[in-house]
Amino acid sequence: MTLPLPDLRPDSLLLTRRSRLVLFVCIAVLGYILTGLLTTVMLYKFGSVSARVLRVAALAQDILALIAPAVVTAMMVTRLPAQLLELRGGVRPAMWGLALAVVPVATPAMNWVIEANANIEATGALSAFVDKLRTMEENAEAMITVMQGSGTWGDLILNILIIGVAAGFSEELFFRGALQRLLSTGGVNAHASIWIAAAVFSAVHMQFFGFVPRLLLGAYFGYLLLWSRSIWLPAAAHALNNTIYVTAQWIYQNHGTPAVTVDNIGLGKMWPLAIVSAIATAFMLRAVARRKRE
Repeated sequence: MTLPLPDLRPDSLLLTRRSRLVLFVCIAVLGYILTGLLTTVMLYKFGSVSARVLRVAALAQDILALIAPAVVTAMMVTRLPAQLLELRGGVRPAMWGLALAVVPVATPAMNWVIEANANIEATGALSAFVDKLRTMEENAEAMITVMQGSGTWGDLILNILIIGVAAGFSEELFFRGALQRLLSTGGVNAHASIWIAAAVFSAVHMQFFGFVPRLLLGAYFGYLLLWSRSIWLPAAAHALNNTIYVTAQWIYQNHGTPAVTVDNIGLGKMWPLAIVSAIATAFMLRAVARRKRE
C-alpha cells in the first residue's frame, strides 16, 4: 500500500456540480462540431473517403472533441487541473503488469459477451429499427477497415499510433479523467461515477450491438483510475486493447485469417476457455484492487 494521495477539496472547485458538467458537455459538443466541419472540408477537397482522410479526422476528433474539452474544462473549474484529471504517475510496476495482463487474459470471456450482444434480435415494430442499427454498425466497421490501409508496415505503425495510443489516451482523458472525475468530485458515489461514465463511453460509440462489452471495458478502465489514481494506467490498458485488435487485423490482412483469432477465441467448441478466462480475470481484478492507492 502506498502513501495516501490528496484529492481535490470541494472549495478548490469552481461553479456548481451541474454547471461544471454543462460546461464540459458544451465544450465537447463544440469540439465535435469543429471535427465534423473539418472532416467535411477534407472530403470536399479530396473527393472521397480514404485512409488519409479518416486518419486526419480521427486525430482531429481526439484533439478537438476529446482532449481539448477535458483540459479546457479542468482549467476553468479548478486551479489544479492536473489533479482533477489525475495526471500523475507513481503507479507500482506490479500494478502495471497485472492491469495490462487483464486485457489479453479477459479476451475469451469478452468474446462470449460480444457474441451474445451481437446476436440480439428483435421482432415486430422494433425489427426494422434493430436492422437499421446493424447496418449502421456494419458501415462503421467498413470505415475502420478503410482507415487501416493496405497492410504495409507504415499502415501498422500509423494504426497503432492513431487507433491504439492516441485514441486510448484521448478517450480516457475525456471519459475517465474528466467525466468520471467531475462526477466523483461533485458528490456522486465513486462506483456510480464509474458506471455512468462507462455507459456514456459505450453509448457515444453508437454501436448498439457492442454496447455491453464496451460498457464492461469502460467500467474496467474506470476502476483502474479509482485504484491507481493515475490516468496513465487506464490509458495504457485502453491503448493495449486497441493495439491488439489493429495488429491482429494487420496480420490477418497480410497472412490470412487463421482458425483461431482474437475475435473468436472462447467461442464455439472453445467455450471452456471463456470460463477459464472469466475466472482468471476475476482473480486478477482482485489482485489489482488490492494494490490500489488511497
